[in-house]
Amino acid sequence: MSARFRRGAIGASALGLVPVLALTACSSDDGGASGGGDQVRMLVNITDNLTQAKWDELVAPFEEETGVDVKVEGPSGQSVAETFPTLLAAGTAPDVIQSIFPTEDTAPEILDLSDQDWAQDTPMADLYSTDGTINVVGVGMQAQSLLYYNKELFEQAGVAEPPTTWEEMDAALQALEDEGVKKPIGFASEWATGVQVQEIWHPQQNVTTPGWQQAVAGGTSTLGDQFQPVFEHVADWIDAGYTTADDVATDSGTQEANFIAGDVGIYPMGSWFTTTLAASPPDFEVGIFAPPVDDAADHPGPMGATMAFPYMVWNGTQAKDAATQLVEYLVTDEDAIAAQAAMDNFNREGLDTSANPYAGQVQELLDAAPSLVVPGNQTVGDFALPVAGFNEKFTEVAQGLWQGTAPADAAGQLTAWYDAEAAG
Repeated sequence: MSARFRRGAIGASALGLVPVLALTACSSDDGGASGGGDQVRMLVNITDNLTQAKWDELVAPFEEETGVDVKVEGPSGQSVAETFPTLLAAGTAPDVIQSIFPTEDTAPEILDLSDQDWAQDTPMADLYSTDGTINVVGVGMQAQSLLYYNKELFEQAGVAEPPTTWEEMDAALQALEDEGVKKPIGFASEWATGVQVQEIWHPQQNVTTPGWQQAVAGGTSTLGDQFQPVFEHVADWIDAGYTTADDVATDSGTQEANFIAGDVGIYPMGSWFTTTLAASPPDFEVGIFAPPVDDAADHPGPMGATMAFPYMVWNGTQAKDAATQLVEYLVTDEDAIAAQAAMDNFNREGLDTSANPYAGQVQELLDAAPSLVVPGNQTVGDFALPVAGFNEKFTEVAQGLWQGTAPADAAGQLTAWYDAEAAG
């Protein structure tokens, strides 16, 4: 095993891995359902690309190095988010939990990793911490503030460079419209609408109000005030015909296919879209740029991003040392990181992106961003809104713009919803 992403020497000591006898001595020899001895239970998300076999292969080097038996388990319910609280209530919680974040109810059950030096250096650990407490760590990040564009259509429309300001963005969309591009900018239905509108707005929002979630929670701003400006931009694009009501009736898979077919000029979407592009490369060159801001001097603005492959350790585990060292291996070992990146796309400084040039473009934008910021649906940490259900409500309100809802009315709906939820 290697430790390219860790400071210091490479090897078991650099990873904090110790002989199995030491692990056994530090852990309970209770081999019951909650782990213990030299067995660690890990609850993970199982999908078409995150298969049981791939998970077993991922942890095999750790098992060989330490002698710890890692038992990988999929959800007993529909998801890890549903299964973990159920297992907690039954007293059979796993030692390590993957793919979800602490909630208000589960946070007291999660081990504090703040005293682990390696945890401090993991991607976005600071943005997911609460009052300095780190109880979830990730392998990488998924960038969200991204606009994919068709370079061929830009050239045909006479747009020499990607826009950096809202004024330039409007001009680029008008040029694409004048050129006869079917969809100058493409949005999609269901969850995608709300995510896309937020992705476009992350940079300017955090230039105007850094830590805007705290401003809303503290009462110095309203949720509607935070999003009315982007609602106005989108409404202007709808009025101009750059995006139509058909967009919010078109699922993201179809809209992505439309982009790949060359029918869409600009497509807002997170970094996960690079996997689709790499699997089905378009016949044209794809560029990716950061969303516009008011003043070109502020471009690029802060990059919206989320933690990828999050891991937590159950505080009640009888195999605390082994479980913690397993998580350390998963988020710091070079080979483990690369294996997880192959399972599901994410970015991380130093990660080899040669197999996916689109992911390489995303990493360049991440490197150029002055900071990373979290979106409104953040559920943990100092930048989490104190309400649940933000994304669902935001999507509902945003989709109303395509049905004629005025931006000020949409903003008012957001504020009214937040105030009601915050009041309990």
